[in-house]
Formats: sequence, C-alpha cells, structure tokens
Amino acid sequence: MEERRHEWDLPEIGLRRLGSQDIQLFWKRFAAARGPGLSHGSLYSRWRVVNDETVISLYLTNHSVGLFVRGHRGEPYSATARRLSAYEPELGTALGAALRGDYPLCYLTDRPTAMTDTKAWGAAFDWLRAAESRYETVLRKVLEGSGRARGP
Repeated sequence: MEERRHEWDLPEIGLRRLGSQDIQLFWKRFAAARGPGLSHGSLYSRWRVVNDETVISLYLTNHSVGLFVRGHRGEPYSATARRLSAYEPELGTALGAALRGDYPLCYLTDRPTAMTDTKAWGAAFDWLRAAESRYETVLRKVLEGSGRARGP
C-alpha cells in the first residue's frame, strides 16, 4: 500500500510552493504520458474536450491533483450543473462523484498528494491518467448515448 502524505508531512520535504516552472514541467510530463488532446486551461489546469458542451478540467495544487466536469469557456457553473442534471442519477453514479458538492464544481474528485515533492508525481500521473480516462469514457457513453432530452 502506498504511503499517503498529508499536509502535516510537508516539513519533511520542505515548505515550498509549486513555482510556474514546476507546474509547466508537471503538465509537460503528464501530456507526454497521456498523449495528445489536452488543451491549456490555465497555469494550474488542462482541459480534455468531451463534446461541444462538456470539458474535463484536470488541475493541480500544492496539495492535490484532481478533476471536475465543466462547460465550455465562459459557461457558469449553474448552467453546467443544470444541463448535466438531466443525466442524473446515472452520471453521478457512474463517475462516483456528486454533481453538486462543497464547491461549485461538477463531479469534483481529487487525490491528496504533496505535489511539491516531485517523487510523488509518478503516483499523481497514474491516478490522474486513470481518473481522466474513466471520466472521458463515462461522459461519452452517458451524454452521447442516453437518448434523453437535454437540459430542463
């Protein structure tokens, strides 16, 4: 079983933040392992387009990697959540995540990881790659194959 790092473990690896060079290197290495199709979201995120209305947003912080589902650039959370609610509960069950949670992000899931420790990146890459692949497969299947009327 992999040792799970916690925020209180950070002094062992040094109190530091990810710099822009660290973040760019993380995404460069992730893209090389994951293959083409990632779009630049921001310094901290990359996007995988599922369809014209749906994007998987992958992100990293000092303390975790994760992903969530969003709409196209500029679409507010409320519009995305309303649109995706037409696919509930099937979509949430298949993704293993809630449409609406503690944050205004649809189907948010993350893996706590001390990202300031580059030795932890391999496990973060593996988790993020698997989670992204699962989200993409489920979203394509449910959104494109449900035959349900979209939206409210």
